[in-house]
Amino acid sequence: MKRIGAGLCFFLLAADPSAAQTPRAEISGAYAVMRDQDRAETFPAGWVASVAGNINNWIGVVTEVGGSHRVCEDCQRGPFTSATFRGTDRSLRVFTYMVGPRVSARALPRVTPFAQLLLGGSHISGGVQFDGALTTGFTYQPGAGIDIGVTPNLGLRLQGDYRVIRTEGHSGKASRILAGLVWRKGQLQ
Repeated sequence: MKRIGAGLCFFLLAADPSAAQTPRAEISGAYAVMRDQDRAETFPAGWVASVAGNINNWIGVVTEVGGSHRVCEDCQRGPFTSATFRGTDRSLRVFTYMVGPRVSARALPRVTPFAQLLLGGSHISGGVQFDGALTTGFTYQPGAGIDIGVTPNLGLRLQGDYRVIRTEGHSGKASRILAGLVWRKGQLQ
């Protein structure tokens, strides 16, 4: 834990102060871990890509796509016997596509906290354990994060989200943590 703290302090101290300027656009990619609260299961393999266009120093518009994946390791136990399977796909996948506003506080030279509310859809598909589950639903996702400027064009992003997926009258809830890189393009005047 001390090494993580020391590494974070290094990035904060070594970061470029000019990174606090407002970029025209931000492109980010990240690794994500999602926790489905209804199923009490973790989706350890996830990814997120987003593009944000900043309108002014504090507000921007974000477009995000992402995916989370989970493979059932113990499907042969319990009610899931080999005779039950009609195939070999034991995975559950969630793909999202969303857009919404982001509010950023760019007062600090190296650190930019932000909050956002994204709206869109989620497509859920699964293999044999989930009876070939296939559904698409309305999704809303409030979240917040922090960008740490390393150079004028590159930063580190840490973010947390709470996701609600509405499908067939049911609201599925999930939380997500992600870490990645953000690339900044251009500067607002």
